[in-house]
Amino acid sequence: MYQLFDMRPPMRMALFLGLSGIGMILGALISFSIVSAILHIPFSEMQKVIMQPEYASMAQFANALASIIAFGLPSIALAFFVKGNWMENMGFAPLKSFQSAGIVILVALTGMILSGALGSLTEKIPIPTDFKNWAEGLEAQYKKAMLSMTHMSSLKDLFFALLAVAIIPSIIEEVYFRGTLQKIILDLTGKPYAAIILTAIFFSAIHFSFFGFLSRMALGIVLGYVYHYSKTIWLPILLHFLNNGIAVVILYSIRNNPSNVEKMMDDHLPIYWGIIALVGIYYLLKQLKNNYNNAGLEKSI
Repeated sequence: MYQLFDMRPPMRMALFLGLSGIGMILGALISFSIVSAILHIPFSEMQKVIMQPEYASMAQFANALASIIAFGLPSIALAFFVKGNWMENMGFAPLKSFQSAGIVILVALTGMILSGALGSLTEKIPIPTDFKNWAEGLEAQYKKAMLSMTHMSSLKDLFFALLAVAIIPSIIEEVYFRGTLQKIILDLTGKPYAAIILTAIFFSAIHFSFFGFLSRMALGIVLGYVYHYSKTIWLPILLHFLNNGIAVVILYSIRNNPSNVEKMMDDHLPIYWGIIALVGIYYLLKQLKNNYNNAGLEKSI
Protein backbone atom coordinates (compact mmCIF):
# COMPACT_ATOMS: atom_id res chain seq x y z
CA MET A 1 0.00 0.00 0.00
CA TYR A 2 2.91 2.33 0.71
CA GLN A 3 4.08 1.87 -2.89
CA LEU A 4 0.61 2.71 -4.15
CA PHE A 5 0.58 5.96 -2.19
CA ASP A 6 4.01 6.88 -3.57
CA MET A 7 3.24 6.13 -7.22
CA ARG A 8 5.21 8.24 -9.67
CA PRO A 9 3.25 10.22 -12.31
CA PRO A 10 3.92 7.70 -15.15
CA MET A 11 2.55 4.88 -12.99
CA ARG A 12 -0.47 6.97 -12.02
CA MET A 13 -1.14 7.70 -15.70
CA ALA A 14 -0.84 4.02 -16.65
CA LEU A 15 -3.18 2.99 -13.83
CA PHE A 16 -5.63 5.76 -14.69
CA LEU A 17 -5.75 4.80 -18.38
CA GLY A 18 -6.15 1.14 -17.51
CA LEU A 19 -9.00 1.87 -15.12
CA SER A 20 -10.58 4.16 -17.74
CA GLY A 21 -10.55 1.40 -20.35
CA ILE A 22 -12.14 -1.05 -17.93
CA GLY A 23 -14.64 1.58 -16.80
CA MET A 24 -15.79 2.38 -20.33
CA ILE A 25 -16.36 -1.29 -21.14
CA LEU A 26 -18.17 -1.94 -17.86
CA GLY A 27 -20.19 1.27 -18.17
CA ALA A 28 -21.58 0.30 -21.57
CA LEU A 29 -22.21 -3.34 -20.59
CA ILE A 30 -23.87 -2.63 -17.25
CA SER A 31 -26.05 0.32 -18.38
CA PHE A 32 -27.19 -1.41 -21.59
CA SER A 33 -27.83 -4.71 -19.75
CA ILE A 34 -30.03 -3.02 -17.14
CA VAL A 35 -32.05 -1.10 -19.74
CA SER A 36 -32.30 -4.22 -21.90
CA ALA A 37 -33.75 -6.16 -18.95
CA ILE A 38 -36.19 -3.36 -18.05
CA LEU A 39 -37.49 -2.99 -21.63
CA HIS A 40 -37.35 -6.74 -22.37
CA ILE A 41 -35.46 -6.29 -25.61
CA PRO A 42 -32.34 -8.05 -26.96
CA PHE A 43 -29.04 -6.46 -26.00
CA SER A 44 -28.08 -6.21 -29.70
CA GLU A 45 -31.07 -3.92 -30.41
CA MET A 46 -30.52 -1.61 -27.44
CA GLN A 47 -28.78 1.26 -29.22
CA LYS A 48 -31.45 1.39 -31.94
CA VAL A 49 -34.39 1.25 -29.54
CA ILE A 50 -33.31 3.90 -27.03
CA MET A 51 -32.76 6.39 -29.85
CA GLN A 52 -36.55 6.59 -30.19
CA PRO A 53 -38.17 9.62 -28.45
CA GLU A 54 -40.56 7.51 -26.37
CA TYR A 55 -37.58 5.96 -24.59
CA ALA A 56 -35.97 9.29 -23.68
CA SER A 57 -35.95 8.49 -19.96
CA MET A 58 -34.22 5.15 -20.60
CA ALA A 59 -31.62 6.88 -22.81
CA GLN A 60 -31.00 9.42 -20.05
CA PHE A 61 -30.60 6.67 -17.45
CA ALA A 62 -28.25 4.61 -19.63
CA ASN A 63 -26.11 7.63 -20.51
CA ALA A 64 -25.87 8.83 -16.90
CA LEU A 65 -25.03 5.38 -15.50
CA ALA A 66 -22.45 4.68 -18.20
CA SER A 67 -20.85 8.08 -17.51
CA ILE A 68 -20.69 7.46 -13.75
CA ILE A 69 -19.01 4.07 -14.22
CA ALA A 70 -16.69 5.05 -17.10
CA PHE A 71 -15.49 8.39 -15.71
CA GLY A 72 -16.38 8.33 -12.03
CA LEU A 73 -14.95 5.01 -10.90
CA PRO A 74 -11.40 5.52 -12.33
CA SER A 75 -11.18 8.96 -10.69
CA ILE A 76 -12.43 7.72 -7.32
CA ALA A 77 -10.18 4.65 -7.40
CA LEU A 78 -7.08 6.68 -8.22
CA ALA A 79 -7.96 9.25 -5.54
CA PHE A 80 -7.77 6.46 -2.95
CA PHE A 81 -4.38 5.29 -4.25
CA VAL A 82 -2.49 8.55 -3.67
CA LYS A 83 -1.61 10.48 -0.54
CA GLY A 84 -4.11 12.83 1.07
CA ASN A 85 -7.87 13.06 1.41
CA TRP A 86 -9.59 11.32 -1.51
CA MET A 87 -12.14 14.13 -2.02
CA GLU A 88 -9.41 16.77 -2.08
CA ASN A 89 -7.42 14.58 -4.49
CA MET A 90 -10.31 14.93 -6.96
CA GLY A 91 -10.32 18.72 -6.59
CA PHE A 92 -13.15 19.21 -4.11
CA ALA A 93 -11.66 22.21 -2.32
CA PRO A 94 -13.84 25.01 -0.89
CA LEU A 95 -14.41 28.22 -2.81
CA LYS A 96 -12.16 31.03 -1.62
CA SER A 97 -14.31 33.71 -3.21
CA PHE A 98 -18.00 33.63 -4.17
CA GLN A 99 -17.33 36.50 -6.57
CA SER A 100 -15.55 33.93 -8.73
CA ALA A 101 -18.88 32.14 -9.33
CA GLY A 102 -20.22 35.32 -10.94
CA ILE A 103 -17.16 35.54 -13.16
CA VAL A 104 -17.64 31.91 -14.24
CA ILE A 105 -21.28 32.59 -15.14
CA LEU A 106 -20.14 35.40 -17.43
CA VAL A 107 -17.46 33.10 -18.89
CA ALA A 108 -20.16 30.49 -19.65
CA LEU A 109 -22.34 33.02 -21.50
CA THR A 110 -19.39 34.43 -23.44
CA GLY A 111 -18.19 30.91 -24.18
CA MET A 112 -21.44 30.08 -25.97
CA ILE A 113 -20.73 32.91 -28.42
CA LEU A 114 -17.19 31.60 -28.97
CA SER A 115 -18.57 28.09 -29.51
CA GLY A 116 -20.94 29.28 -32.22
CA ALA A 117 -18.15 31.13 -34.03
CA LEU A 118 -15.82 28.12 -33.83
CA GLY A 119 -18.59 26.00 -35.33
CA SER A 120 -18.60 28.34 -38.33
CA LEU A 121 -14.80 28.19 -38.54
CA THR A 122 -14.80 24.37 -38.48
CA GLU A 123 -17.16 24.20 -41.43
CA LYS A 124 -14.72 26.30 -43.48
CA ILE A 125 -11.84 23.85 -42.96
CA PRO A 126 -11.15 22.01 -46.25
CA ILE A 127 -11.32 18.23 -45.76
CA PRO A 128 -11.50 15.22 -48.14
CA THR A 129 -15.00 14.25 -49.28
CA ASP A 130 -14.86 10.77 -47.74
CA PHE A 131 -13.79 12.17 -44.38
CA LYS A 132 -16.48 14.85 -44.58
CA ASN A 133 -19.18 12.24 -45.27
CA TRP A 134 -17.93 10.17 -42.31
CA ALA A 135 -17.88 13.24 -40.05
CA GLU A 136 -21.38 14.28 -41.13
CA GLY A 137 -22.63 10.77 -40.36
CA LEU A 138 -21.15 10.95 -36.86
CA GLU A 139 -22.69 14.38 -36.34
CA ALA A 140 -26.11 13.14 -37.46
CA GLN A 141 -25.91 10.25 -34.98
CA TYR A 142 -24.85 12.61 -32.19
CA LYS A 143 -27.74 15.00 -32.90
CA LYS A 144 -30.22 12.12 -33.01
CA ALA A 145 -28.93 10.80 -29.67
CA MET A 146 -29.12 14.26 -28.06
CA LEU A 147 -32.64 14.87 -29.38
CA SER A 148 -33.79 11.48 -28.10
CA MET A 149 -32.33 12.16 -24.64
CA THR A 150 -33.78 15.67 -24.49
CA HIS A 151 -37.27 14.79 -25.73
CA MET A 152 -39.35 16.79 -23.23
CA SER A 153 -43.06 17.43 -22.88
CA SER A 154 -43.29 18.55 -19.23
CA LEU A 155 -41.32 20.20 -16.44
CA LYS A 156 -40.70 16.72 -15.04
CA ASP A 157 -39.03 15.75 -18.34
CA LEU A 158 -36.98 18.95 -18.19
CA PHE A 159 -35.77 18.11 -14.68
CA PHE A 160 -34.64 14.61 -15.65
CA ALA A 161 -33.00 15.92 -18.84
CA LEU A 162 -31.06 18.47 -16.81
CA LEU A 163 -30.05 15.75 -14.35
CA ALA A 164 -28.85 13.34 -17.05
CA VAL A 165 -27.37 15.77 -19.57
CA ALA A 166 -26.15 18.66 -17.40
CA ILE A 167 -25.78 17.87 -13.68
CA ILE A 168 -24.30 14.35 -13.71
CA PRO A 169 -21.95 14.87 -16.71
CA SER A 170 -20.68 18.20 -15.33
CA ILE A 171 -19.67 16.59 -12.02
CA ILE A 172 -18.35 13.28 -13.36
CA GLU A 173 -16.50 14.64 -16.40
CA GLU A 174 -14.87 17.52 -14.52
CA VAL A 175 -13.62 15.20 -11.79
CA TYR A 176 -12.25 12.89 -14.50
CA PHE A 177 -10.70 15.44 -16.86
CA ARG A 178 -9.74 18.44 -14.75
CA GLY A 179 -9.58 16.94 -11.26
CA THR A 180 -7.64 13.83 -12.27
CA LEU A 181 -6.24 13.75 -15.83
CA GLN A 182 -5.08 17.38 -15.96
CA LYS A 183 -3.41 16.96 -12.57
CA ILE A 184 -1.53 13.84 -13.71
CA ILE A 185 -0.32 15.50 -16.92
CA LEU A 186 0.81 18.52 -14.90
CA ASP A 187 2.83 16.22 -12.64
CA LEU A 188 4.30 14.51 -15.73
CA THR A 189 5.25 17.67 -17.64
CA GLY A 190 5.53 20.34 -14.95
CA LYS A 191 3.85 22.70 -17.43
CA PRO A 192 0.31 23.93 -16.64
CA TYR A 193 -0.37 25.07 -20.22
CA ALA A 194 0.58 21.67 -21.65
CA ALA A 195 -1.63 19.91 -19.09
CA ILE A 196 -4.60 22.18 -19.87
CA ILE A 197 -4.31 21.88 -23.66
CA LEU A 198 -3.63 18.12 -23.78
CA THR A 199 -6.56 17.47 -21.43
CA ALA A 200 -8.79 19.71 -23.56
CA ILE A 201 -7.84 17.81 -26.74
CA PHE A 202 -8.70 14.47 -25.12
CA PHE A 203 -11.90 15.96 -23.65
CA SER A 204 -13.03 17.02 -27.12
CA ALA A 205 -11.85 13.89 -28.95
CA ILE A 206 -13.77 11.54 -26.67
CA HIS A 207 -17.05 13.14 -27.82
CA PHE A 208 -16.38 11.85 -31.37
CA SER A 209 -17.55 14.94 -33.24
CA PHE A 210 -15.41 16.60 -35.92
CA PHE A 211 -17.68 19.60 -36.40
CA GLY A 212 -17.83 20.20 -32.66
CA PHE A 213 -14.15 19.48 -32.01
CA LEU A 214 -12.86 23.07 -31.90
CA SER A 215 -15.80 24.25 -29.80
CA ARG A 216 -15.34 21.51 -27.22
CA MET A 217 -11.57 21.89 -27.18
CA ALA A 218 -11.99 25.63 -26.51
CA LEU A 219 -14.45 24.80 -23.72
CA GLY A 220 -11.94 22.31 -22.33
CA ILE A 221 -9.16 24.91 -22.35
CA VAL A 222 -11.36 27.43 -20.53
CA LEU A 223 -12.40 24.79 -17.99
CA GLY A 224 -8.74 23.90 -17.51
CA TYR A 225 -7.75 27.49 -16.80
CA VAL A 226 -10.66 27.95 -14.42
CA TYR A 227 -9.50 24.90 -12.47
CA HIS A 228 -5.83 25.91 -12.61
CA TYR A 229 -6.52 29.40 -11.27
CA SER A 230 -9.12 28.47 -8.65
CA LYS A 231 -7.69 25.11 -7.48
CA THR A 232 -11.24 23.88 -6.88
CA ILE A 233 -13.34 21.60 -9.09
CA TRP A 234 -16.57 23.39 -8.13
CA LEU A 235 -16.08 26.24 -10.60
CA PRO A 236 -15.41 24.01 -13.65
CA ILE A 237 -18.48 21.99 -12.61
CA LEU A 238 -20.54 25.20 -12.55
CA LEU A 239 -19.23 26.27 -15.97
CA HIS A 240 -19.81 22.81 -17.49
CA PHE A 241 -23.32 22.66 -16.01
CA LEU A 242 -24.25 26.08 -17.42
CA ASN A 243 -22.89 25.15 -20.86
CA ASN A 244 -25.03 22.00 -21.02
CA GLY A 245 -27.97 23.21 -18.95
CA ILE A 246 -28.66 26.36 -20.96
CA ALA A 247 -28.81 24.26 -24.15
CA VAL A 248 -31.30 21.84 -22.52
CA VAL A 249 -33.53 24.70 -21.32
CA ILE A 250 -33.49 26.28 -24.79
CA LEU A 251 -34.44 22.93 -26.37
CA TYR A 252 -37.32 22.68 -23.88
CA SER A 253 -38.53 26.19 -24.66
CA ILE A 254 -38.70 25.50 -28.43
CA ARG A 255 -39.77 21.83 -28.17
CA ASN A 256 -43.02 22.36 -30.08
CA ASN A 257 -41.26 23.77 -33.15
CA PRO A 258 -39.06 21.12 -34.84
CA SER A 259 -37.59 23.60 -37.32
CA ASN A 260 -36.35 25.83 -34.49
CA VAL A 261 -34.85 22.80 -32.72
CA GLU A 262 -32.91 21.85 -35.84
CA LYS A 263 -31.80 25.46 -36.35
CA MET A 264 -30.68 25.73 -32.72
CA MET A 265 -28.50 22.61 -32.99
CA ASP A 266 -26.92 23.86 -36.23
CA ASP A 267 -26.73 27.52 -35.25
CA HIS A 268 -23.39 29.19 -35.94
CA LEU A 269 -22.17 32.75 -35.48
CA PRO A 270 -19.88 34.95 -37.59
CA ILE A 271 -16.19 34.40 -36.86
CA TYR A 272 -15.67 38.02 -35.79
CA TRP A 273 -18.06 37.37 -32.89
CA GLY A 274 -15.67 34.63 -31.81
CA ILE A 275 -12.78 37.11 -31.72
CA ILE A 276 -14.83 39.46 -29.52
CA ALA A 277 -15.82 36.55 -27.26
CA LEU A 278 -12.20 35.40 -27.03
CA VAL A 279 -11.14 38.85 -25.81
CA GLY A 280 -13.96 38.79 -23.27
CA ILE A 281 -13.01 35.34 -21.98
CA TYR A 282 -9.35 36.36 -21.69
CA TYR A 283 -10.36 39.38 -19.60
CA LEU A 284 -12.70 37.32 -17.39
CA LEU A 285 -10.08 34.61 -16.79
CA LYS A 286 -7.59 37.31 -15.86
CA GLN A 287 -10.13 38.68 -13.38
CA LEU A 288 -10.61 35.17 -11.97
CA LYS A 289 -6.86 34.74 -11.54
CA ASN A 290 -6.54 38.10 -9.79
CA ASN A 291 -9.56 37.31 -7.64
CA TYR A 292 -7.94 34.13 -6.33
CA ASN A 293 -4.51 35.70 -5.94
CA ASN A 294 -6.05 38.45 -3.84
CA ALA A 295 -8.04 35.92 -1.81
CA GLY A 296 -4.83 34.02 -1.09
CA LEU A 297 -3.03 37.20 -0.11
CA GLU A 298 -5.82 38.23 2.27
CA LYS A 299 -5.70 34.76 3.87
CA SER A 300 -1.94 35.05 4.32
CA ILE A 301 -2.24 38.49 5.93
